[in-house]
Amino acid sequence: MNRKGICAILSVLLLSGSLTAAAQGTVWHDPLEEGAKNGAEYVHGRGFVQQDYCRLPETAQGTVREAVWNLSRNSAGLCLRFTTDSPAITVRYDVTGGHAMPHMPATGVSGVDLYNGRGERCWGGYSFGTPIVYSYSGLPDTTGSGTTYTLYLPLYNTVKTLRIGVPENASFAFEAVDTTSATRRPIVVYGTSIAQGACASRPGMAWTNILRRLSDRPVVNLGFSGNGKLEPEMIDYVAAVPASIYVVDCMPNMYVSEDSVYRLVVRAVRQLRAARPQTPILLVEHPGYANRKTNAEKRDNDQQADRAQRRAFADLRHEGVKALYYLSRSQIAMPADGMVDYIHPSDLGMAAYASAYHRAIRKILKLK
Repeated sequence: MNRKGICAILSVLLLSGSLTAAAQGTVWHDPLEEGAKNGAEYVHGRGFVQQDYCRLPETAQGTVREAVWNLSRNSAGLCLRFTTDSPAITVRYDVTGGHAMPHMPATGVSGVDLYNGRGERCWGGYSFGTPIVYSYSGLPDTTGSGTTYTLYLPLYNTVKTLRIGVPENASFAFEAVDTTSATRRPIVVYGTSIAQGACASRPGMAWTNILRRLSDRPVVNLGFSGNGKLEPEMIDYVAAVPASIYVVDCMPNMYVSEDSVYRLVVRAVRQLRAARPQTPILLVEHPGYANRKTNAEKRDNDQQADRAQRRAFADLRHEGVKALYYLSRSQIAMPADGMVDYIHPSDLGMAAYASAYHRAIRKILKLK
């Protein structure tokens, strides 16, 4: 066969493949639309039943401070779980804010992160336009009946719309949130920007998301950047989530006097204990400013906050408060190079946080 004939055959084959791909097309799945249609909740990691990608319910607007409300619109700690046999997955979504911050990349602020059922990360190409697009290819179906994936949502942005696309010949199903099992109650974390996820390079490296994988338990992220201040209005919402344990990690935001910190900690614990008499509460120390050895003011600030909280912890235990626990700075063991700036962990610091929490919570809850 001459060269012209070979080229003609190749052209037909390429055209046939293109037509087949076009005929197959892409089927897009919207978790909010499908959840509303099926009467199911498909957004995991949230403490309240609602149809959005936010962390506090609409009733919180006007009850919590405006700064807290605005940050609650960020999807930190939220994730989607789904099963598909497709070798290709595309995620398209829109956000309301800027894509990056000076000390935190777009992949952490506004990106998504895909993991398979074995906790292995799937790398995808991405484009930060309007919409943002993540594309994954070459995904193996090791079970023959579909692989279950977890898609972590942006840490510091608000997701307006999101769709997941697979070829129309592929299977696909969202996994609904189990709201009935008392044995699967979440770890509820109330804290600061560190808990929200600053400054992880991508959502999967936020310590709450690492903890989710380490413990194989749901985690509710109620971290609010600069605004974890032990306010009673927020404690009410924390306590409203039935939890396996409440983690209170607010010391990096306690820029008040030592006596004020003491009173706020005591009030918060009593408020939580009144609402949830049996649920364990874990108080967490300041991790220590990265520049505390070269900045006396920073050293004094973190020492003051910790002195106050330790005193509150001792007094609460003395008055008979049960199931109250403490995680110290030395147990967190933040590496010397574990922070991006003076307080926000890098991925290295996030891993140290997650490991310390996992050790403490596994012991408290008697997990394997």
